Amino acid sequence: MIKEYRDFIIVGFVTLSVVMYDVTLDLLLTLLHIIFEVLHMDFEWFELGIEHAVQHIFHTSHHGSQIVTFYILLLIGCGIGFWLWRTLPSLYKQCIHSLRQSCLELSSKLKCYWLSITLSRKIRLWFTGFSVVYMTYLFLM
Repeated sequence: MIKEYRDFIIVGFVTLSVVMYDVTLDLLLTLLHIIFEVLHMDFEWFELGIEHAVQHIFHTSHHGSQIVTFYILLLIGCGIGFWLWRTLPSLYKQCIHSLRQSCLELSSKLKCYWLSITLSRKIRLWFTGFSVVYMTYLFLM
């Protein structure tokens, strides 16, 4: 049943996310915040592991191990920065090429789909989108 009405479900969700853009943006930004928090905790765990390893291997003080950890992390950051400097231009070109190809492919698929469906199905798709907008505005007021 879901497969038969999949296009109506997609139209409904896309229309709802466009109409309620503030909720969509809030959910997206909340997800990004959670991802950054997890990455920050991973970095702190990595940094603490280096600091404890330096402190136990070289028998340094807490301040000394923090200084050594800073320079180790600076060296790792410089290495990652150099690697990114070398690889980002080619990755950028590949991403732009892939994005153009996928946009053209999606555009042609949507045109073929739109031309292949009947007039009554087109009307029902438009009605689904308009009814989602109408019900959303009724819900918000």
